[in-house]
Amino acid sequence: MHNINKFFVVLAVALLAATQVIPVFADEGKPLLDKSEFSIGAGLSINSVSGPVDDELGFQLFGAYDLSRVNLMKGVHSSVEFGYMDYGFSGADSNGVWVTYVTDGTIRGQLGWLARLGLDLGDDSGLMLGAGVSYAANEKLDMRLEYVARDEVGSLQFNVIYRL
Repeated sequence: MHNINKFFVVLAVALLAATQVIPVFADEGKPLLDKSEFSIGAGLSINSVSGPVDDELGFQLFGAYDLSRVNLMKGVHSSVEFGYMDYGFSGADSNGVWVTYVTDGTIRGQLGWLARLGLDLGDDSGLMLGAGVSYAANEKLDMRLEYVARDEVGSLQFNVIYRL
């Protein structure tokens, strides 16, 4: 439990520093990292592994940075997300950090799609691949339902993301 508390402190300090304290400037004097491009999120997940282990309820906390300058196609957005997840399994460490590249777009109105590819750097280290749908409640708040597959753990996730 001590490692979880330490992670939350580090994550909070990093987010605060990135959005408020450390101004990073490009050659033209414009911010390299624009604090309006940051988002924070949290969610719940139902996690499963193969074998005799029951599914467990877990949670995740994450941050994101919108890569609006890197959008490759009209109507498709991209971002980098980094976070912490606890899978909820008991008896062993079942948590870790992850980082993914996310693309998303609009299906119709407030309904959208998203896809992710990245790395899980925790107990289920390896490739992460996910896809799902999103609903834009307003211009600052999205709700997501997605399935994320890792090497050993599959997760059905409900997340809320808030743009700063």
